[in-house]
Amino acid sequence: MKNHILLFLFTISATAQIKGVVRDSITKEPIAYVSIWIENKIIGASSEIDGTFDINSSLDVKLQFSILGYKNKVAKINKEGLYYLVPEDFTIEEVIINNKKNSKSIKIGHSNKSNVSHLQGKYPQILAKKFEYDSIYKATPFLKEIEVFTKSPIEGAIFKLRILEFDSIKQLPGKSLISEDVIVKVKKGQKKNVINVSQYNIEFPKKGIVVGVENIIVDSNKYLYSTKAMPQDVYSYAPAVVLNYVDDIKSYMFLNLKWLIREKHTLSYGKHKGQKKVIEPAINITLTN
Repeated sequence: MKNHILLFLFTISATAQIKGVVRDSITKEPIAYVSIWIENKIIGASSEIDGTFDINSSLDVKLQFSILGYKNKVAKINKEGLYYLVPEDFTIEEVIINNKKNSKSIKIGHSNKSNVSHLQGKYPQILAKKFEYDSIYKATPFLKEIEVFTKSPIEGAIFKLRILEFDSIKQLPGKSLISEDVIVKVKKGQKKNVINVSQYNIEFPKKGIVVGVENIIVDSNKYLYSTKAMPQDVYSYAPAVVLNYVDDIKSYMFLNLKWLIREKHTLSYGKHKGQKKVIEPAINITLTN
């Protein structure tokens, strides 16, 4: 039996189609794949390649904008439909690499294929998993590859890969360890996507590292989802992220400009029925020297 985590919100209210364009405040160029939410609601969208977006909502709301490389923005809806984001000064500690060999590697994580996946709703989100530091990584300190398991009914769906340092004070994902979006294109079906990230020279932080999958709500990812559990077909967005049930709480979700911890819950189906488990995205990492 195939299981999905369904996260859809149905409301009855007077709504309008909010259209706009997201641009760089300095260059005035459009910004693609910006995550956009209605403030305090599970409603959102992503900007297309040309920076355009549309959301169905009432007009008395505020919009939240978030993308790597720019400051987060909260703005009222304006008649012109133009929203400018301010570039963020991005500093990464200098990494000095001496005699990097790539002669040995170690894989961290036991994520694998599963019949359970996170069916993406009509709003942007990041599903993330924490990897804790261990002294044995001193021999292989650099991040080489990231494995992400996805399930997609369409060919060529895309997502954004996020790599962050864990914030040991807030006990949540913290600052990004890369300064650019990493766009990953997936094949149709359930696949293990192996992404080479060695070019970023990321040394495993002692605070821990968090790897996330950010969905992109654009037309090229859109498809019609059908299931007997729902009275009618609904539109969703590929790819779905494969999930594993685990005991340790190291799973997080980013929504409405906030990070949330995924807590344990009692399962009512499957081989873990009656047990308390945490759902986490199926992600592994590989380190090298």
